[in-house]
Amino acid sequence: MVHDRTHSHGDLPFDPFMIKQRQPFWMYGLEELRCDLTAFKEAVKLEAEGVPQARDVQYAVLFDRMFRFPVTGERVRNYDGLGGQLLFAYLHKHDVVRWTDNKLKIDWERAPQVTNQLCAEIEKLYRDGIDRPKLVHWLAGYELVSTYLSPHPGSRWAKGPDALDTSLPPRKLVDEVLPDEFPLSMFYEALSKKLKAVIASTQGITAGSGAGKVAA
Repeated sequence: MVHDRTHSHGDLPFDPFMIKQRQPFWMYGLEELRCDLTAFKEAVKLEAEGVPQARDVQYAVLFDRMFRFPVTGERVRNYDGLGGQLLFAYLHKHDVVRWTDNKLKIDWERAPQVTNQLCAEIEKLYRDGIDRPKLVHWLAGYELVSTYLSPHPGSRWAKGPDALDTSLPPRKLVDEVLPDEFPLSMFYEALSKKLKAVIASTQGITAGSGAGKVAA
């Protein structure tokens, strides 16, 4: 409920399923992640108020977003997967998540603070976006994502506005986005191999999860 409500609240609210919306898929990824992290932030507040289920909600948000979404569905413009990659990379860069000796460790004491920090960065992007043209806002979103995730080496967007034909309408420049603009890291490639059989065994099971959604 918090996630769905967030689509229409905050600075520059953006519903990614509105008719005639056509944006680069990382903007959809940032929006979905913003809504998830807002729900996470509310769960942190509820835990502080003594609600026992609130910690479980935090686990669910982080595990679902970081580990399920990136390795389910097609890689092509999988904006849910991209949001999970960004969250994992952000927590890893801030030393909340560590992958050492083939063991994954999460600093649960610092996880809420750093996760909320990422949420604040996305919210600032939106707040600043009110004063930007659409293409500039998209480039700012790309800069935020590419700070933590490596773009495809053949990407024109990664080379900046000088590599794009900015005389075209912004929606036309979406066609320059590579199908897998931000490929999986080596961690996710290894995780995908480990989970491939489990994921295949769940084919046909429906629970309204929305995993593997794609956007143009």
